[in-house]
Amino acid sequence: MSSDRWWWAQKAQQLRFSQLDVARRQAEAWRTGLAGITALFGAVLIIKGRSDVAGLASPYPVILVTFYTLTLIILTAATLIAIRAASGAPGDECLLTGEDLEVWTVHEVANVQRAIRTAAVLTVIAVCMLAIGAGTAWLAPAKASPQLNVLIGSGQGKFCGQLSQLGDNTIIIKSVLGTSVIPLNSVKYFTTVTSCPP
Repeated sequence: MSSDRWWWAQKAQQLRFSQLDVARRQAEAWRTGLAGITALFGAVLIIKGRSDVAGLASPYPVILVTFYTLTLIILTAATLIAIRAASGAPGDECLLTGEDLEVWTVHEVANVQRAIRTAAVLTVIAVCMLAIGAGTAWLAPAKASPQLNVLIGSGQGKFCGQLSQLGDNTIIIKSVLGTSVIPLNSVKYFTTVTSCPP
């Protein structure tokens, strides 16, 4: 056997015994990355606050809160899965034989690799949901501002409706009854109301 072949054979033997350590290091990297993404997500929600959601037309605030809640749940699940993969599951079983340790190691390596894949898929889903939520917040229609009506008392009577024009010594308001032109010199009072009295 050549020295190169012998060296590669020794390296392969060493790798057999360090598979679990390698898998755990990969899981730790995922755990750290997921913690960063989750912290960033939390910071965005705290900094943005509810101002973006409160100004949207119905039902978009409910949709956004649902998306963000699901995103947080999925990121939390992915982080917990990555932590389990990096740290292992607590157990009280003590393996005393080499065969038992080998079987457990092979099984644990498979579990860690499966957990890393699951955490990766959940992370992609959460990031996509976050992007959909952000897109919804940007593109959703704003809540319609309430119409401001004016109530005017003049020598000609009471008028209530939407202020259309002010100028040329007249006030023009539009109401369900039509358009009213009121001379400014006849106005006794002028006030804003949320709705016109019947």
